[in-house]
Amino acid sequence: MKTLLQLAIFLSISSCLYGQTPHNFSAGASYSNSQYYNLSTDATTDVSHSTWDIAFSVIGGTDAGIFINEAAAFSGTAPKIFHIPNKTFSDNILIADLGDALKNTETTWTEGALNTLKVASNWADYGWGVYNLTNHKVEGTALYAVELGNGSYKKLFIDELAGGVYSFQYADFDGTNLEQKTIDKSTYTNQTLAYFSFATNSTVTVEPTTGWDWVFTRYETILDNAGTPMPYTVTGILTNENVEVALADGINPTTVNAANYTTTADNLRLIGHDWKVYDFANGWGVDADRVYFVKAIDNSLYKIQFVDFQGSSTGQGTFVKTYIGQWTSIDNLQKDSPLEQFQVFPNPASDYVNITFSLEQAQEDMQVQLRDVLGRLLFNTSINAVSGLNALELNVSDFASGNYILSLQSDKVLKSQSIILR
Repeated sequence: MKTLLQLAIFLSISSCLYGQTPHNFSAGASYSNSQYYNLSTDATTDVSHSTWDIAFSVIGGTDAGIFINEAAAFSGTAPKIFHIPNKTFSDNILIADLGDALKNTETTWTEGALNTLKVASNWADYGWGVYNLTNHKVEGTALYAVELGNGSYKKLFIDELAGGVYSFQYADFDGTNLEQKTIDKSTYTNQTLAYFSFATNSTVTVEPTTGWDWVFTRYETILDNAGTPMPYTVTGILTNENVEVALADGINPTTVNAANYTTTADNLRLIGHDWKVYDFANGWGVDADRVYFVKAIDNSLYKIQFVDFQGSSTGQGTFVKTYIGQWTSIDNLQKDSPLEQFQVFPNPASDYVNITFSLEQAQEDMQVQLRDVLGRLLFNTSINAVSGLNALELNVSDFASGNYILSLQSDKVLKSQSIILR
């Protein structure tokens, strides 16, 4: 469980419109693809929903999440998974034997549809299996049926998770066409899930290997239908493991300050789908007084405002991204910052920028950094700041005209200021 992180304790940031950059994103016409996105590099990866059927969490040593692909539901080809109670893998299975359909919770990357049967009070229960204290394996206890997109069925049993290796088997309901497979977590470094296709009887590459912050995709959630909960497949954004998000609603997107908001990563749907709304008279619209503050996987902090969505005709939307600064964990910063005063002048500047700041106590190895609005580090120097008044002069004549972020950072200080060079 990730902890609640209080941005206001250690962020004091001036954010301006001139640091904003518009970006288009798309799930394709009829929402046919998932699109993975890296906030810091703007790299995107498009993957067809039909590529995979089930996926296994490969984040760490103790997670054992198993997911079903809900993304293809718009075209009616999404696989479904059912629990089969009171049966074993060796039994012949009938359609009448199938129990409830299981759904992903979409709240964490460590628990999927096959984990929903677990007994919450039993820490060793993973839903599809139970952890054995003697041999340190998660041993399979539940039988499942997978209805594939073409209407055929497979029975599925997850044998175990042992030493970081998933072992599972599947076959037709009568036991024919048996396949036995393994997935080794160690081969998926820096990945969140390992994906498997019953069509190819093999794992498939879905996530980009260079890291991603969110995926624009299809997933099922519960909507309020006149007071009655209704499962519905939506198109929205799911954030990756270790990406933190804060929602600022009912605000002025131009003047809103990240320091006034908290962030939590306990729910990967925090951006989700409701930044856009559909009106039968006017079509799709976006919430104009809402932004998200997103801490990316590389610890860069961005302000995100969605400004357009075109619906299923193109699957395309547009957001505006503003780089704010580098995020530092609350564990490394104290509530009582020694920084008393901070000033940057002139601003705008052309040749030199002067920085003055006052500290209650000396700070060794304080970093002075200059970044562009995309978060790329352009200049970095280390100083030993003294107690009392400190003054620096930076030569910025070699940098192109534009908008930049100047920051001070130490174990107890994080201060950023937008500057203009011309």
